[in-house]
Amino acid sequence: MYKKVFGIVLIIHLIVFAYFGLRSGSPNSESRPQTAIESSGSSAVQDDLLQEDDLIEKIVPEPEIATPKIVKFNEPLHAALPTSINAKGLDSGILFDAKANRVLWEKDSQKPVRIASMTKMMTALLAFEDVEERNDLSMDTIIKVSNAAFRIGGSQVWLDPRESFSLEELLVTIMVKSANDSSYLVGEYIENGNMDQFIERMNTRAAELNMTDTEFLNAHGLPEGATGNTASCQDLVRLALVLYRFDKALEWASIPTYKFRSDSEEPTILANHNRLLLTTAGVNGLKTGYTKAAGFCVTATCERDGRVLIAVTTGFGSSKQRDNFTKALLEWGYAQQPASHNTSEWQKST
Repeated sequence: MYKKVFGIVLIIHLIVFAYFGLRSGSPNSESRPQTAIESSGSSAVQDDLLQEDDLIEKIVPEPEIATPKIVKFNEPLHAALPTSINAKGLDSGILFDAKANRVLWEKDSQKPVRIASMTKMMTALLAFEDVEERNDLSMDTIIKVSNAAFRIGGSQVWLDPRESFSLEELLVTIMVKSANDSSYLVGEYIENGNMDQFIERMNTRAAELNMTDTEFLNAHGLPEGATGNTASCQDLVRLALVLYRFDKALEWASIPTYKFRSDSEEPTILANHNRLLLTTAGVNGLKTGYTKAAGFCVTATCERDGRVLIAVTTGFGSSKQRDNFTKALLEWGYAQQPASHNTSEWQKST
């Protein structure tokens, strides 16, 4: 009797083990194809994990001023300036509220005009961008003065072929003294001695920034060809907005005086051409210009309580006229009610 019971129990155990063994231990069980639901669910989980990782790595603080890749200018909020602002001698101009992405005022701001040394904003921009992108270039890169740079005239720091300077030193002289010889040398070095190639890059970058009324013929802004370098005030705002994101550009453009050749027995003391730095609260750049044909012009950046205004004014007969008008324009701009923010056309990078 006991033997029969034991045999029946043994048989039942064998059947149970065999059944579960076939379900879980089948040689083909590991390679069983997933159903569509199982496959998509697994993929979705993996995607979610990847996205979470990406978010963790890529979250960065929101910049105060987003840099527009392409800025489109709307109608100005104000058609005319108060009669108390003396605009005598003004050829063209614009006042732009950077964060609100609004034109506060303009006069012939789409007209191409001679821009003189405001050209150097593009020269500096290409240098700053190359330092960011290239492994073989830094602000500490030492650059030997070339014979071609030595021969450049106008506003200069009297570079000598026996000298060498860091890229940083040369850029400071460009932003402070508007040094034509330094501008030529920087462009020449960046393109391995091919100045034509550097000028081509200047125009290519202008096209990328939608500077459709701009033409560069050289890296410094001295008269050349029938018109010299030309741009509209709107185009110069576009350029200033991109250069504005480089902290060093603002730092150097706002230096009142700079000691060049500081290690020599007689350093060269350079005074900033932009007198608005001393007369107008918040001005931190960006570039002045003058030739006889262009007149006195400026691209001025100003920041007060987080609000950034950019003024471009051209064509004045004297630096005093230019500075008085531009100061009054900025003061008037800050007295206006800030425009509502319109960031639909702004990007975080260029």
